[in-house]
Parts: sequence; C-alpha cells; structure tokens
Amino acid sequence: MNGFLKERGLPFISLEDYKKKFVFPVQDYYKTLGFDFSKESFSALSLEFIKQYKKHMFTPLLVKNMRQLLFYLNETGVLQFVVSAQESSLLKKAVEHYKLNGFFSDVQGTNNYRATSKIAIAQKTFNQHLKKSKKIILIGDTEHDAEVARALNIDCCLVSYGHCTRKKLKQTSFPVVDSVKELKAILLDY
Repeated sequence: MNGFLKERGLPFISLEDYKKKFVFPVQDYYKTLGFDFSKESFSALSLEFIKQYKKHMFTPLLVKNMRQLLFYLNETGVLQFVVSAQESSLLKKAVEHYKLNGFFSDVQGTNNYRATSKIAIAQKTFNQHLKKSKKIILIGDTEHDAEVARALNIDCCLVSYGHCTRKKLKQTSFPVVDSVKELKAILLDY
C-alpha cells in the first residue's frame, strides 16, 4: 500500500495506522488514505493492487501455533470453513500454499477483487453446511466479521493479530483474543 501511496504523493502508513484505518468495504479504506476516485477508479486500483499482492502473497508466515489449532479442531471433529472477501481463486491458492486445505470442509471467496462484503458468501455457506448445527462460531479479524456474525445470528470471536486493532474490535462487543492460545481457550469453553 505504501508503494501506491508514494506513487500518488500521499502520506505513508505504518502497520498500526493500517490496523486503525482498515475497514470494509475496502473502497472506504482507500478513501481514508486519500485516494481520489474522480482521478482513478476503485476498480482500476483494485486490479493494480492485486497485481502487486500476487507477487508477495506467500511471503507471510502463518500465525504462530495456528496449524496446531486447526489440526486439533479437525481431530476433534469440528467442521471448519473459510469464508473470505478475497477473490476465490487467490484464496484457494493461499490455502493450498500453506497446506491447510485438509482442515476445511469448504473454502469460499468472492468473484471479484473489490473486497466489498462477505455476508452473502457466509449466508450461502451457512445454508449449505451449517443450518442444522447447534454451535457455530465465526472467527474473524475485522469489524466486518462481527457484522457477518450478526447477519447470520451466530456467535463470534475476533482476533487482534489480523487486520484491525484490539480497540476497534472491542467496540463490536464480541470477545477479542490476542493469541492462538487464547483463541483455543475460547473454543474449548464453547
């Protein structure tokens, strides 16, 4: 993102700034950073961003202890799904790259690069796989994940080691955890 900002003479952001400002729809996040959609369309920016994203998408490591938690949940019979505002083929490539596909019953993303909302995708997954489930919890890292959980009338736990600050996530009134260890404790109590 800082490369985009530099090209347009806009101020750089730090990781902390990113976590404070990131929001769905992503178009609103771009606006808070100073992008002017009268000069260039959000669609064009999205495509340009994804082009750069693809070059670096496998650079990050998984969050520490995440694979062990996914394995534990899988071994105990918990059905796991990925629902994301990321474009579906990129999402599936990431899941495969990190060798996580065996943990999930289904992986669903969007059909575009605009990252607007994932409520419809979550509703579809819920209707296809989870409608009769007695316990469902959405694990997410954005305020939008809380919106999705509310739209589906399901429980939610948010993690502060993703896209948003703990402070922003706490405003949703859902539990917020700071580590995979804390997340596992919440899930064990669930």
